[in-house]
Amino acid sequence: LSPAKAYYWRGYASDRMRKLRMAEFYLKTALQTAANSDDPEEVRIYGLSATRLANLLTVRGEYENALKAAIPAAEHLEALKCDTTSDYMNLLIYIGCCHMGIGNADKETVARFDEAYQKHLANIEQNHDDESYKDAIAGLINIAYACITTKNYEQALKWTDRFGKLLGEYEQRPGISENYTDKQLARFYIYKAIAHECLGQQ
Repeated sequence: LSPAKAYYWRGYASDRMRKLRMAEFYLKTALQTAANSDDPEEVRIYGLSATRLANLLTVRGEYENALKAAIPAAEHLEALKCDTTSDYMNLLIYIGCCHMGIGNADKETVARFDEAYQKHLANIEQNHDDESYKDAIAGLINIAYACITTKNYEQALKWTDRFGKLLGEYEQRPGISENYTDKQLARFYIYKAIAHECLGQQ
């Protein structure tokens, strides 16, 4: 393993074991270690580390810290012309979620979500595989959840409907996991119900 890859997997393992401060340390170290490399595998590890770190901090509600990690990482991936990867797309989504979390749900946030959404659709169109669908579905879930937690219920309905449409397309694929689709379908109904209830649509 390269040093960057070793730090990433330590961070991944620590995150899975809920040792969150340790995970944060290792993921930040992985980012620093891979930052000056243009080797494709190191760049991939950089993107993975940035996405997992942004997720970890966003889930903890540390929006400012998440932005400090996610914005430079997204800019770095852009500079390397890696702005069609799922990691880049999901960094855009985490940046938008963080702006919503700190009360900055402006037009730029909406544009960032839309850009990530369009890039996810293009990725699905190009690859037609499980990974591209699941990456896109995870991204839309994050947007819808951020809208619900920040009480932007009209936006929550919009993004939940997009999530549901994509899930419906995914369900038509052969050999899919019914456990996965059932779980996501349940999430879809829960998000829709919450948004409708909070809009007074009992």
